[in-house]
Amino acid sequence: MIHEMSGSKRGETPQFGDFVVGQDEFEDLEIRPALTRNLHHLYDKSRSQAVRQFVLVEKPQVTYLCGVTLVEKDGRLTPRLDLSVRDDAGHTKSGGIDDQPSPRGAKARVNLDECHEAFWSLLSYLQSLRQVEVPKKKFSLVSEEESEIVSAIRERGVPSLKNIIAQLSETPGLTLSNEDINQLLRRREKLGEFQRALATHGDEKWWQSFFEENKWIFGYGLNYQILRHEQSQPHLGGTNVSGRGGKKGDYLTSTGGDARFTVLVEIKTPVTPLLQGSEEIRSGAWSLSKQLTDSLTQIQASVAEWADRGARQPDNLDRFEGAGIYTIQPKGIVVIGSLSEVKSVRSKRETFQRFRSSTHGIDLLTFDELHSRAKFIVEQKD
Repeated sequence: MIHEMSGSKRGETPQFGDFVVGQDEFEDLEIRPALTRNLHHLYDKSRSQAVRQFVLVEKPQVTYLCGVTLVEKDGRLTPRLDLSVRDDAGHTKSGGIDDQPSPRGAKARVNLDECHEAFWSLLSYLQSLRQVEVPKKKFSLVSEEESEIVSAIRERGVPSLKNIIAQLSETPGLTLSNEDINQLLRRREKLGEFQRALATHGDEKWWQSFFEENKWIFGYGLNYQILRHEQSQPHLGGTNVSGRGGKKGDYLTSTGGDARFTVLVEIKTPVTPLLQGSEEIRSGAWSLSKQLTDSLTQIQASVAEWADRGARQPDNLDRFEGAGIYTIQPKGIVVIGSLSEVKSVRSKRETFQRFRSSTHGIDLLTFDELHSRAKFIVEQKD
């Protein structure tokens, strides 16, 4: 049996209103019976009204909505979801069944790219309700036929997969916009993970793994030079670039163009301090943090080691020059800290900016600046 919340009377006509996911509190909701037998709805106690629709995201011209109805069957409640998009004129396109199918056979389509986080938050809330039974089966937003094709392709080896993708890219009429590429590579999702991690992750190895998995983030380097990922944890001297022993760096990359040149990258954390001390050491000047100066000397040593020894190692010469990549006074990049540390105090801003402007051949890039560059890659328009 379903245990209904107190104050519920079937036959009463409740007041209805919208619930904004991410703004309103799920703790204010409870389950109450609807007017129709075997149906229930969610009730917002803070506003004394039933929830008509969940607002997933509000854009300047459209609002993404999800209606939730709870159906009672065999003593349990199961959710029924109705996705829709409402424009600023009040017109609604529903994700339910349309009377007239489109030429492709689809009844209707609601793109959740703009509101997927809010949608999954709503699903997580429904799963947390002990009275509600959410199906645990996996599901896919592709047809059964397409799913079988995808499963068959996934069984192929990596070289075969790359060949299939290459051939598909030559399909007449098939063009991919920046937005298509972002969706295929889940870049918006990774950008959100980057944003959240700025405040939560202080582990260098986590950041190194994150950037290894998302090489596109370094697609735009300082001065918007294109950087290409060449080798993680490169060996900079004594052996070849991927061998054992010798000095290691975090990343070896190269600039873009007909002739490409190696660049070394060192990764710290967004919480690594840029400055230290509670007051200025002299008027208008602060002490640089030991972590910052150590990072600078580390990358300088790595650059020198790579230029003098690692890049001249025969195997490395064959590998890189054969690919049109050269080492001539290599550049270094250190990703460290956050500008939020120095933003509010003029003398701190000036101290840090003067210091990094004076570092010849080494660029100091903060994590929030790198995040802004990643955001530019995701949001640029065709």
